[in-house]
Amino acid sequence: MPPYLWRAWFRSMREIGSDFISRVSVFSRMAEPGKQELRASTIITAVIAGVLYIVDAFVVSLPFFALVLVAVVVLYFLPATLWAFRSNRRIARVRATNAGICLLTAISIFVTLGLQNSMADRRAVKLGDVCLAYRSKYHHYPTSLEALVPEFLSSVPVARYGLLGADHFFYFAREGDREPMLYYEAVPPFGRRFYHMESRNWGHLD
Repeated sequence: MPPYLWRAWFRSMREIGSDFISRVSVFSRMAEPGKQELRASTIITAVIAGVLYIVDAFVVSLPFFALVLVAVVVLYFLPATLWAFRSNRRIARVRATNAGICLLTAISIFVTLGLQNSMADRRAVKLGDVCLAYRSKYHHYPTSLEALVPEFLSSVPVARYGLLGADHFFYFAREGDREPMLYYEAVPPFGRRFYHMESRNWGHLD
């Protein structure tokens, strides 16, 4: 993604994060909210947390909002819950519930991203083994991953899945039958994770 698009994305994420914090804190300014208001606060928190989970885990593949949610729990919900527990335990329970929703969402984001990267690692190893099998048969590495289809692979696997399209593997053949470069973006737009198929080791760049 071009740098100017990433700058625009980070600005929009900052605005959304600020709006989220203002929305979840509005109920702290209510002197004695009723049952409907308390129930609404939990629903709003759950909906916003669900949207942030989808954005982090399947759109940008970054734990940006996961960190925002953890900060909201530590800086707002935890002290607000302890404060409300002294005067209104019903409000304290609702705030503790909202804190749990935010924390569970943050954990889910990290787990999902970890599972996506683990899947990409396994597929990279498989691609590396197939490239070595191709070299063993034809005495040179394939010029592209598509050259492995259909003799060695039915199709080229994607690295990870996302709502804006799958993240593909990057493959670059090198002159002189040198080991090709095979990697995927573990932390977009940088954080490239390389698989060295000959030594079966991993490397990182950026």
